[in-house]
Amino acid sequence: MTDTARPPTRARPAPARLPRLILWGGTTALAAGAALAGRPLLALAALGAMALAGLLPLYTRVSGIHMPRGLASGVLLYCLAAFVAGEAVGLYQNSAVWDLALHVLSAMVLALAGLALALLPTAGAPPRTAAWVLGVLAVGFAALVGAAWELFEFSIDQIFGTNAQRSGLPDTMGDVAANLAGAVYGAIAGIARLSTGARWPLSGLLAEFCARNPVIYGDWRPRPFARPRAATRSPR
Repeated sequence: MTDTARPPTRARPAPARLPRLILWGGTTALAAGAALAGRPLLALAALGAMALAGLLPLYTRVSGIHMPRGLASGVLLYCLAAFVAGEAVGLYQNSAVWDLALHVLSAMVLALAGLALALLPTAGAPPRTAAWVLGVLAVGFAALVGAAWELFEFSIDQIFGTNAQRSGLPDTMGDVAANLAGAVYGAIAGIARLSTGARWPLSGLLAEFCARNPVIYGDWRPRPFARPRAATRSPR
């Protein structure tokens, strides 16, 4: 399975595809082995991770919007960390930082997605507002998704009697704090990439997404945004 259906480019070298093949092939083998070994929860976790990661290339096929290269494999790896390592293996119970780390990472990516959404009205061109305004929008988007997830966990616990929130309020507040920390980093990293070209970890996702989708980011240019000029008042 490929991560996305992308525009025609030069063929990627075989070594660049090898980790991706190992990841997807290993997950397939894990699901099959778990099913044969009579471990349905582990098999379901592996299959669910592949299904969620596979939504990205499917979305590209339907919409024509191209995702950053390798993002589907990154989503697969994240889902394996959450479903397989966290739930099936039990790292959520055995490690206090596992859940928090995943919340931080997801909020980083969501903040970058929020920046991409904030650039839609200008088609990727520098906005007339200050960069920090985009950052506020990005953090708000990530925080909104994080809050919706916490509400989802609370709802399934109340309806089905599960224990997704585990320690209740302390777990929720820890998740919210982790979400905000990740969102702030993602917003700062994205703004740094837009404003100065600084290549902070994960910020390349934003730049590549805009560059690969000229149909919605037709005015995107791979160079730092210039600072907006202060408005001058004409003399009376």
